[in-house]
Amino acid sequence: MIPEFIKSRIEIKFGKPVKYPKDCNALAAHISKHCNQTISTSTIKRLYGMVNSVQQPRLFTLDLIAQYAGFNDWKSALNEDVLNENSFFENNAQIIIAALQENSTIKIKYSPDRIIRLKYIGNNQFKVLESTKSKLLENDILTILRLELAFPLVCENVIRAEKELGKFIGGEKEGILYLALEH
Repeated sequence: MIPEFIKSRIEIKFGKPVKYPKDCNALAAHISKHCNQTISTSTIKRLYGMVNSVQQPRLFTLDLIAQYAGFNDWKSALNEDVLNENSFFENNAQIIIAALQENSTIKIKYSPDRIIRLKYIGNNQFKVLESTKSKLLENDILTILRLELAFPLVCENVIRAEKELGKFIGGEKEGILYLALEH
């Protein structure tokens, strides 16, 4: 299995969470296309823990995964994890969702005058605690893969009163203007 912070970066590049075997098939094709190297669906399933395996992945495979996630190689990826081990911010501009603990709260502002406070409930999901001038409402459940200043707030899915509303994008033009982990 690969560390959560690398999974998170892979899923950001891939554009959606990897939850099901069919996602592994699409991810393998996406990695092969972007890295000009072949990786099998079964390897992706093993790396994501969907198939049990006693053998460790080869360094070539780990390097390929790390390169797809935006690192030079596997060693560089692991070094970054050590540097960010107890940190939630990267250049004070990004919250690493994989590093969040459940019940962490985050405050986000985007134009025009939208403010939301979220509570992390695990598995890339957040509960809206407060919402000012936003179409998101208190108690909505959001699936978010990336939180970074100057990028839009992209909620892959919004659940309101147990009904899926689909994708929501906030701050599409200017992106997130304020992003803070509250203590």
